[in-house]
Amino acid sequence: MNALILYIFFLWHSFAKVEPEPVSYPQNYFASPTDLPLSLSGNFGEPRRLHFHTGMDIRTNGEEGHKVLAAAGGYVSRINVSGSGYGNALYITHPNGFNTVYGHLQRFSPIIMDRLRKEQYKKESFSVDINLSPKDITVKQGDLIAWSGNTGGSGGPHLHFEIRDSLEQIINPALFGYHLKDEMKPVVQYLKFYPLGDLKYKSDGYRSKVFSSEGVYRITGDVISLNSAEVGISVNTYDRMNNTENHVGIYSMKLYDGKSLLYEFRMDKFSFDEKRYVLSHTDYPIFMNEGRKTFHKCFVEPGNQCKIYSSLVKGGVLNLSDKKVHPIKIEVSDVAGNISIIEMNVKYDESSTLFKEKNFSYTTRFDYDHENEFSNQDIQLKIPAHCLFDQVYFNYTVSTSTDTNIFSKIHQVDKSTTQVFNWFNISIKTENLNPALADKALIVYKDGANPVAPRGGKYANGYISSKSREFGTYFIRIDNTPPRITPLNVSTGKNMRVYKKLLFRLTDNLSGVEDFDTYLDEKWTLTEYDAKSSTLTHTLNQNLSVGNHTFKVVATDERKNKTEFSIKFKM
Repeated sequence: MNALILYIFFLWHSFAKVEPEPVSYPQNYFASPTDLPLSLSGNFGEPRRLHFHTGMDIRTNGEEGHKVLAAAGGYVSRINVSGSGYGNALYITHPNGFNTVYGHLQRFSPIIMDRLRKEQYKKESFSVDINLSPKDITVKQGDLIAWSGNTGGSGGPHLHFEIRDSLEQIINPALFGYHLKDEMKPVVQYLKFYPLGDLKYKSDGYRSKVFSSEGVYRITGDVISLNSAEVGISVNTYDRMNNTENHVGIYSMKLYDGKSLLYEFRMDKFSFDEKRYVLSHTDYPIFMNEGRKTFHKCFVEPGNQCKIYSSLVKGGVLNLSDKKVHPIKIEVSDVAGNISIIEMNVKYDESSTLFKEKNFSYTTRFDYDHENEFSNQDIQLKIPAHCLFDQVYFNYTVSTSTDTNIFSKIHQVDKSTTQVFNWFNISIKTENLNPALADKALIVYKDGANPVAPRGGKYANGYISSKSREFGTYFIRIDNTPPRITPLNVSTGKNMRVYKKLLFRLTDNLSGVEDFDTYLDEKWTLTEYDAKSSTLTHTLNQNLSVGNHTFKVVATDERKNKTEFSIKFKM
């Protein structure tokens, strides 16, 4: 019965035309959340490394400390503070059922800050997640709620702003009447063609630059002859807006074969568990290897169930088996309604050599809609169904390392650019591991020339077992080195009254900082942490008594290695 349901679902996904239901969002209900002219450095749905962007990034002139205002009346329903992610984040619930989110904040308004500090000192933790009732903190539209910042995973000062519905689906803020001046059409640079028939896994496809002629993008040549009867297309494109030099994401794209609409995606809304579908929506190897260059696929892989797609006919795959010339048109749109047109003629010709066949070998095949397992005496992989986007012709190699800091074989688990949607289990056999250090052993992941990244894990019966969401290189290392604490602006006996803050760098050599506590004169005190800069910041109370004081930092990494650092200073 389950197999029948899956088959019916596949037929629906591949062949059905699914027209989107019309949705009307309240216009002009939400005001601008800043006191600056509204300008964006990033927009909703644009592809990022591992996710679709969930909001709009509002420019703050490259500065921190600009006013952040409540976009509408309601109540503060959540305060979340972390050294990563959204950093200092605020959530407001509104009477119309929507929620607004404000991320990467420098600090909150006094009433919100007071509630935050009480919770942090109660839990003796910098990182907190506070849920509030409708009666705790109410706000009116335009009330000052915070100041903009650069906290968490922010790449520079800005305000991250989201609108969510009651089901926590993220909705494009532009649909609520945030109209920015935009008279510029999306830019198209390249097209890529993919064989989706017999050559699907044996060719890297064919890429061609486009040129603009009379307002339409075209490819050199009257007809593109392709040696595959089934073909997919992707478009390298981005959007531009007035009053900003930033490239942002496009809003929608449509693919026509003649007059037939085969494919459409539209960045209206998606849920958080759909963010990672960006790995299938884009040509991920190009994105990772060519400086985040984005190719939006005009076809949907069978394991991609993101709800941004509509009007699908056979998943957007072009059927050229009739060997006739097919007039293809692609419309690329931004949310302001500016449209760029791409036109070309394509046909199937088995004598063409545009799809060049490459050497093709593999260890085993994984199916996207089944659980897949791979194991030998040194490694075990268990990959759940729907963890992959399509069939994967999986390659595995193993080698022995001469590095005495590696306690397993080196396992090459396919390519790091093979897209993996969700978590899978990985177990690696240890070698030459002192049993006394088993709880310090962890799986690490290495991607190309990049440093290793910890994947943690637990030891049992000679194996370290953990979870991961990437293919690539794996092995085992030991972390028995505690975190390192380095003072940045304080030294023994130094008078710190004019400095107002104590700054430290908190780093770890491998498994990562898991927790820290700070104490002033042996009493727990609040210190803020910024993960991207590995910086601890303690703001000194200027009423602190004149004389000597002691500041202590206690930090633990993920493998439970602990360090303490104390320093005496003057006020």
